[in-house]
Amino acid sequence: MLTTMATAVLASTALLAPVTAAEAGAPCVRENLSFPAGSWQRIDMTAAEPSGRFQLALGTDTSFGSHTIRWDNGVPTDLGTPPGSFTDINQQGDIIGSIETDSERYYYTAYRYSGGRVTRLPGLPDTVSSSARAIAPDGTIAGSAISAAGKHTAVVWAPDNTIHALPGSGTTSDTDDIDTDGTVIGEIDDHPVRWSPGATAPDPLPAYNAGPNAGWDLTAIGGGVIAGTENPGTGNDSDTRMLVWAPGAAPVPYGAATPLAVSATGDIAYRRPYENELWLRHDGVDHALPFGPSPYPVATVVGINPTHTVYGNNFSTPVRWRCS
Repeated sequence: MLTTMATAVLASTALLAPVTAAEAGAPCVRENLSFPAGSWQRIDMTAAEPSGRFQLALGTDTSFGSHTIRWDNGVPTDLGTPPGSFTDINQQGDIIGSIETDSERYYYTAYRYSGGRVTRLPGLPDTVSSSARAIAPDGTIAGSAISAAGKHTAVVWAPDNTIHALPGSGTTSDTDDIDTDGTVIGEIDDHPVRWSPGATAPDPLPAYNAGPNAGWDLTAIGGGVIAGTENPGTGNDSDTRMLVWAPGAAPVPYGAATPLAVSATGDIAYRRPYENELWLRHDGVDHALPFGPSPYPVATVVGINPTHTVYGNNFSTPVRWRCS
């Protein structure tokens, strides 16, 4: 079908407009989190579990040493040198990440830190590298196992550390996040899917306006609500839009925005990159997350608790935003 340039511009503008209009509520109030004892160059929060009890950060001291820092109900503890990179923390305070095993071939092994002990997680029979992406309250871990041929397979590790490949055909699959009930989100052959606990097949997520070369990135799931992005296949980053999939509903576009986190109650934190703004949407109301001052995107969001408190960073300082 032939489309004039004017029609194409109007269609693109309509697609990128925030379809789900929301009223603006009071801005959230930003507070710095307390630091553990020591001399610090920077502390970068990397994860916050859904209940709001635990948060996780990488601290760099003035001698350039790395430290794992964990907050428990607002009290920070320096857990010492991390065994590797870390990606998530759950409501038990367990931490997951990956340990480098071969620097030349970029091989890693997923691990779990629990009760002061680091456990390297097993792979599939052909696994040479693995990564842990997210951990549920019961200790189930979503991640990926990579074969020597480079094939990625979406996997979960049970609380007893046994590994299970997630079902579904395809040449490659990966995970992105896990909900509190164990639902995993990710991709099979670059198409977004959801794996329900115990399911024998993945549930494909519907597209919004996808062409043959469309691409998706899933960010987070909370309370069954999934947030991610879709590019319709134009190859133009400015056409990428944020999508939200609520349980049993078609995806809803948020326009030119990037999702950052979803709470267990379905609150969504997102960035408007062209305006350099952070927002929290809950109960149909948008609340600004102030940061800076800077004309650059110096703030990040890593998690949201059930009472609309948002956790992240402002510059290199861990913060929380309290939202009404």
